[in-house]
Amino acid sequence: MTPPSLTPNAIEYGRERLFDIAGAQGLDVPFVYGPADTPLPAPGILILPAPPDAWQQLLHLPPNSLDWLPAEAFFPPGYPRPFDDALPVLFWGEGRQGQQPVWVREDGSVVFQVDILAAALFMLTRWEETILPDRDQHDRFPATASVAYRQGFLDQPIVDRYAMILRAWLQRLQPGWTPRGRAFRWRLSHDIDHLRMFHSLTQFLRFLAADLRRGRWAWLRDDITGMITSRWRFSHNPGIFGIRELARLDESVNAQGYFYILVDARGRFGRQDDITHPDFLALLQELENRGHVVGLHPGYDSYLALDNLLAEKRHLEALLGHSIAHARQHYLRFQVPETWRILERAGIATDATLGYADHEGFRAGTSHPFPPFLWEEDRALTLVEHPLLIMENTLMQYRGLQPDQGLQRMRLLARRVAEVEGEYHLLWHNTSVVREWRPWFAIYRAFLHHPDEHGNADSA
Repeated sequence: MTPPSLTPNAIEYGRERLFDIAGAQGLDVPFVYGPADTPLPAPGILILPAPPDAWQQLLHLPPNSLDWLPAEAFFPPGYPRPFDDALPVLFWGEGRQGQQPVWVREDGSVVFQVDILAAALFMLTRWEETILPDRDQHDRFPATASVAYRQGFLDQPIVDRYAMILRAWLQRLQPGWTPRGRAFRWRLSHDIDHLRMFHSLTQFLRFLAADLRRGRWAWLRDDITGMITSRWRFSHNPGIFGIRELARLDESVNAQGYFYILVDARGRFGRQDDITHPDFLALLQELENRGHVVGLHPGYDSYLALDNLLAEKRHLEALLGHSIAHARQHYLRFQVPETWRILERAGIATDATLGYADHEGFRAGTSHPFPPFLWEEDRALTLVEHPLLIMENTLMQYRGLQPDQGLQRMRLLARRVAEVEGEYHLLWHNTSVVREWRPWFAIYRAFLHHPDEHGNADSA
């Protein structure tokens, strides 16, 4: 369990990520990742590196044992803080003096005694997932095994917050500089796993019997309608209706929807619908004409199989008549760094998989898109990751929340994304319009139009 070597390329990658989120790309200010007494040609930023064994120690700390400091301890006095929550210290710099996270040298240089660069690298590269053996029944690294969950900061965009702190001190160093700010933005995405509600008479009868036995009368209409449309009126299927409704809702907040199509038909997790049906292909064309994006939902086994992914990609490209650049893995199956490497080799430009199935939150500690860094190759990929923050299946199935509870969690994350000028990336399936999912479709609508707890859509 040797920690990764912080090569010059890795250090520069970490600096670029922090400066980019801070809106400081291209800002000419001295920067040193080294001792506090390092001479500088002009007042600049110094970050004390964490001890070499700090990464391993962080993996094995008892739950909730990190140092937490109030937000005001990190910011310059009098600075208008974007958030007031206490922050955890993932890594203290080696040789620090006292518990002060940041101090100013006599020459005006700012010394970070909290190693925010190592923290950014730790979170963004997902190094812990290559070390910890925990996996669920779908071979996914679970949220509950992560340092962020065990130390209580999974619902904080910790990398983004560290970057906002860096921005504050950069403004103190150069009062005339204005950061390149970003507005809160949506990333609304939808996995299209099913088009028909029922694929056989046996499946329909099983659902019908269960609903009659349990007195679920409100679902009977969905069952009967779903069976009729599945057999005789394909274009009126609830799955098709769900795609249209999601596109309409995305457009209602001036957002572009990303629709990821499952192509793989193999095994119990493969598609069971005919994606070559003329009505479905016409719908995909309509979505693209309206400004939405159609991407690939690589099959259950493709996360470690380049040949599978390429075959599925070529199939969808042949149906659409153009290349595919966007993808999200089926069942959020993902393995660091292999899946990133496979996606890049397949010519995918953006991935939307990096979120947890079992818990909402910031898996990579950020709400900003970023190019992943491969330790073994000492480079950043050309692929851009758009970290996934929340999914309706997570809230209902994995977390067992009621819709109103889920809405509150969605709004909490929205506030925290807005504070760091990030991208709110959520996943809602087209099948959320029927049966037990119907209240969650209503939650999606309510959230888009009122993303904050006061019901004010403009505040985000």
